[in-house]
Amino acid sequence: MIVLRAMLLDAYRELNSRKLFWVTLALTGFTVLSYASMGFNDRGVSMLFGVWTIPNPVLTHGSPLSSILYRSIFSSFMVTIWMAWVAIILALVSTTSLFPDFVAGGSIDLVLSKPIGRIRLFVYKYIAGLLFVLLQVTLFCVGVFICVGWRLGEWDPKILLGIPIVTAMFSYLYAVNVFFGVWRRSALLALLTTLLFWFSLFSLSSGLGIVRQIRVDHEVQIEKDDVTIREIETALAMPGGADTPGQVGLQRQLTDKRNERDAKQTVLDKLEPWSKWLRIGQAILPKTSHTIALLDRYLKKDSDVNILDLMSGRAFVDPVTGEVGTTDDSRGREVARRLIAEDESLSLTYIIGTSLLFEFVLLSLACWIFVRRDY
Repeated sequence: MIVLRAMLLDAYRELNSRKLFWVTLALTGFTVLSYASMGFNDRGVSMLFGVWTIPNPVLTHGSPLSSILYRSIFSSFMVTIWMAWVAIILALVSTTSLFPDFVAGGSIDLVLSKPIGRIRLFVYKYIAGLLFVLLQVTLFCVGVFICVGWRLGEWDPKILLGIPIVTAMFSYLYAVNVFFGVWRRSALLALLTTLLFWFSLFSLSSGLGIVRQIRVDHEVQIEKDDVTIREIETALAMPGGADTPGQVGLQRQLTDKRNERDAKQTVLDKLEPWSKWLRIGQAILPKTSHTIALLDRYLKKDSDVNILDLMSGRAFVDPVTGEVGTTDDSRGREVARRLIAEDESLSLTYIIGTSLLFEFVLLSLACWIFVRRDY
């Protein structure tokens, strides 16, 4: 523990000496302060600590929609944009040189002269490298926890789940960074390779998302077509003669509807191989987008209303029951509801466990190179 404490302190001092660490810390503090400046009063949404009020009768202090809006800003924008993209990129830039500089000639000689095994040294250095994001995300989540408690009166400890979730997401990428940093001893190569790998994960997730969107949309349409087909078949079975103009028209509609349904089913059959291989790739690789989405899953209220419904005016509160709902019952909402249900059916073990397994394998290879190399 003494060695780990010393390396953590050394890593903090190294990060502390870099301007980028303080720039990121200041930006994180500014983001939290901006979030804190937003609140709710009896007339609507207050901005800049009450200096400016946006009148809105459904987004007043204590209303269910105001709670959904305030939480959604945190989980849907501040986490997914700031912490999951901007802060992660800044963290990679700041930490990418830790291992290449460490294994450079002369830098590691003094450390190896100490009575400490190389494997333990590697693990301690890796843990120390996570310190950058851990400090940033802790400040961020603790600040948001205080903001939500102050503005909404909801002291929800689940907000602090953002600390392990964002740190875990960063660790997937940092493992790639460490592997190439130890293997090639180049900070620039390690950073560029990590960013390329991250972009590949994003492309894979986006591709699978598009395929899933098309698949679920066609499934919803096929279900509606099946209902229409059954209704037409019922109408045709009614007495009146098969040769009447009305019956002939229904028969033509039935044929057209069946052809439309078969065409949609053909599209689904063609999509299945693509969907299969994309799912296999996603199962093997780290799931950065699914990991960060866990926070939204844990923080969302028992409602289908999201921040887009609030911004478009589709959300409402039932005056009798007080339940939150939306006026949008379109096919797109049903598709979105099913996609969310599919995402939430993925267990924590699958999302985090398989990602950490990939990380463990990559770090094991990096550690093997680190131990076997003659410095």
